[in-house]
Amino acid sequence: MDNDTAADWCRELHDAPAGTRVGLIRSALSVVLDHDADTYLDDDFAVEAVAAAAVIATQVPGGPRLDSPPPAVGHWRSARAKNHNAPMTGEMANIVGWRWLDVRLQRRARRQVRAEPAPGRLRRVVTAAVAAVVQVGAFVVLLGGAWLCTVRFPSVALLPGAVLVLFGVLTLPRPATLPRDAVTVRRVDAPALYALADRVADALGVSRPHVVVLDDRFAADSGFAGFLRRRYLRIGAPLWAVLDPAQRTALVALELARFGGGDPSRGALTGTVERTLATMVAVFEPAADKRMQVGRDNDVVKMISANPGQRVGEEQASTNLAESLIRPFVALLQGVFGLVRLGYLTLLQPGSFRAVLAADARAVAVAGASQVRSVLATRLLAESVVTVLRRDARAGDRSGAVRRDEPETVVAGWPALAADVLTKNTPSLPERCDADVARTASPFAVTPPLGRRLEVLTEAAEPPAAGTPPTLSADPQESAATDVEVRPVYRRLVRDLRNG
Repeated sequence: MDNDTAADWCRELHDAPAGTRVGLIRSALSVVLDHDADTYLDDDFAVEAVAAAAVIATQVPGGPRLDSPPPAVGHWRSARAKNHNAPMTGEMANIVGWRWLDVRLQRRARRQVRAEPAPGRLRRVVTAAVAAVVQVGAFVVLLGGAWLCTVRFPSVALLPGAVLVLFGVLTLPRPATLPRDAVTVRRVDAPALYALADRVADALGVSRPHVVVLDDRFAADSGFAGFLRRRYLRIGAPLWAVLDPAQRTALVALELARFGGGDPSRGALTGTVERTLATMVAVFEPAADKRMQVGRDNDVVKMISANPGQRVGEEQASTNLAESLIRPFVALLQGVFGLVRLGYLTLLQPGSFRAVLAADARAVAVAGASQVRSVLATRLLAESVVTVLRRDARAGDRSGAVRRDEPETVVAGWPALAADVLTKNTPSLPERCDADVARTASPFAVTPPLGRRLEVLTEAAEPPAAGTPPTLSADPQESAATDVEVRPVYRRLVRDLRNG
């Protein structure tokens, strides 16, 4: 098709297991079919849908043959693929940078997702030992750099000392932080929301969250933030708005159950090292080098514009030579840290996956299997649900029977819309789960894909277990009270959906 996006999608379809290809095609078409015709459609989604339709056309009698050449070795994946797959499950693209190696690592990641994560004491010990070496090494480098900067000041040791100090600062432990655009809700302003979180935490036998945070994502998570490791529960307002009271209880149970322990990605030692290595890889990634190149080109243009008719001096030539000499060294550092991170996550990933699946099982015992599965399925269908919500937020009530100028009135009908989307897509959920695993499985992920989590819960829901009642019942009045407390966020959400 002479289109890189279509070629990338065809390559993903070709590399996917045979049983997941129908799900990939269905997912590409559903994003466009569920989209509102009056709103902007991202061109990448449109291109993927055209490619999916072309693949279907090849299967009819007499259909044309479709050939999509693979990208050249060393081809860097587009930023679109990285942005669309990065959120709750890790990076999908650009694992190493060489296509042939990335494909093999991606296939290994998919096998790892399907494998049963077995507990291993030796793995945990080795992971903790590697994390300790990285943490201690960071402080040693920082102290060594400070000593070189201060001994016999000023001296020739000042430059290497400054480099070591900068390197040590970059590799210091990095605790997780809450995003700036998230809204922290105080307990006095949202007593019903905190009461629900406390009630679920007590039923799970875990510590209560210190703070509840709201944002505009169709997702939810929990964890520890800051050096004091304060427990937080972060809920996306769009997801909260489409769930009924029982599903909301299940959503809170899914996130708070992960405070039960045993997850190395959340450990005070092992978790911070993963973030440190990720930061180091990002510092030396090729995208940063490209930004430097663009900035240098802009400086050259400004110099030529300010001095027309004059040649760019030797200073710019020296800068070009220095950057050409530094670039291989930067690429080497990026590769070294990338391999170290990949090796570290190879040790960390099985234990983290096992902890997430165990947390899901605890959430099922508290909130019920059907409710937990419906929450995961709703998150899996996020693109389709958000498209329906956007269409509903922009719709007007021509009869005048219902006032739709109030965001609360609009949001009140969203659970029924989400339930309708879930009902329509229930027959295709197995294919969608396969497609989600194929698209989001990554060697850098610390949580299993949503599709895999839903598969595990579906396989575990045997008739005796499926009929077991949950230990915690939902309170409709409490759920309605949380809607009143989240009303300001709902107003902003509806406004953003209406405005595009």
